[in-house]
Amino acid sequence: MKIKPSLRLYFLVVMIITGITTITLMSIVSFKYLITGLDFSIRKEMRTQAYQLPVSAGNPIKLNNFIIASTFNDLPDSIKNKIDEKEMEVGKLVKYIEGSPLFSPPKAGYFAMKLKRDNEIRFVATLFFSEVDKHSKSGLFPPFKYLVLIAIAAMALFALVPYFILRKVTNPIENLMTWAKKLNKQQLTQPAPDFHYSELNSLAEIVKSSLKSVQESLEREQQFLGYASHELRTPIAITRTNTELLRKMIEKNISTEKQLQVLDRIERASLNMTNLTETLLWLNRQTDKTVPLSTISLGQLTQQLLNDLHYLLNGKKVQIQIQTDQTEQQLPAVLCRIIINNLLRNALQHTNEGKIIITQSAHQLIIHNQDLSENMLENDLGFGLGLELIERLVKHYEWQYKNVAKDNGHYVEINFV
Repeated sequence: MKIKPSLRLYFLVVMIITGITTITLMSIVSFKYLITGLDFSIRKEMRTQAYQLPVSAGNPIKLNNFIIASTFNDLPDSIKNKIDEKEMEVGKLVKYIEGSPLFSPPKAGYFAMKLKRDNEIRFVATLFFSEVDKHSKSGLFPPFKYLVLIAIAAMALFALVPYFILRKVTNPIENLMTWAKKLNKQQLTQPAPDFHYSELNSLAEIVKSSLKSVQESLEREQQFLGYASHELRTPIAITRTNTELLRKMIEKNISTEKQLQVLDRIERASLNMTNLTETLLWLNRQTDKTVPLSTISLGQLTQQLLNDLHYLLNGKKVQIQIQTDQTEQQLPAVLCRIIINNLLRNALQHTNEGKIIITQSAHQLIIHNQDLSENMLENDLGFGLGLELIERLVKHYEWQYKNVAKDNGHYVEINFV
């Protein structure tokens, strides 16, 4: 089974290996310098003792545990048996150690050095034997054992410290990972928790911002689908109705002029669907670009849309009073069409029996419906998406808009300025 890479494991292993390698090398260097220091001390003491007293051939002397002779043969046999005369060079310390000083005290040590001063040769030697008795032997350790114990303690410390550091660091990271997994729509609106470290807090903000952007994009897509399904109902209904009407007119050989009128309504509905789709896409992208302006007559547009939506009054007892003028102004035609179409549709859909008063003057449009029937139907699609879309468009262009719920109806006023 393949082990998945882990930053925690990687960091811990690297730190432990680095620590063990460093401590091992430092321990070896320390032991080496210990031995070198002992050799230096013995060498210096030999130089000091070598010429303290006169020495003649065949008469070596002993001074402070050092044997001083004028020839190598005058040294004790125990020294000569362990040290080769060929290795003796002026100023060089020659030694022989019985036993391993790494793991236990040495049994004996033999040291000799050849010195020369004013053409006078001297041989200085000394030897040491382990004098550790049975009572004290168990309590003594060779230098290397101390170094090993210190090294092991340092390695343990070097392993534990990164472990606790990693634990302190990885816990907030795991908390961040858990928090990121459980993020939902509600939590995106709340402040991110404190993860102790500024870098993790910054990362949490980045994650939250990214997910919030994705959530907003998803909501815009959902709004687009809702707006599209809502807005395209009218042109689709007009297209289907007039298509069936055109088919019957063709079958009955009705005049071409009337057929062209029906075809014109179909083309107008098709163009309306195209414009609606482009406008909804523009609104969904939340772009700062403005919709092109064109010269339109709000009165004529209102009359036309009312005729297109007249099928919503089938089977209803509704009286419509409409008053418009022929004033023309520069406005975004597609957006005005969407707004007026929604306002009219809402009034027609939610008036089963009563009166609808439509008044248009210059830039102002007022729609007031009164439903006198006992069963008033609330259509969430009409009053939901339609009014929400109107509010977004009006807010974008900063038009004056008023929608007031009154007894058995609504009073809507909008100024396209």
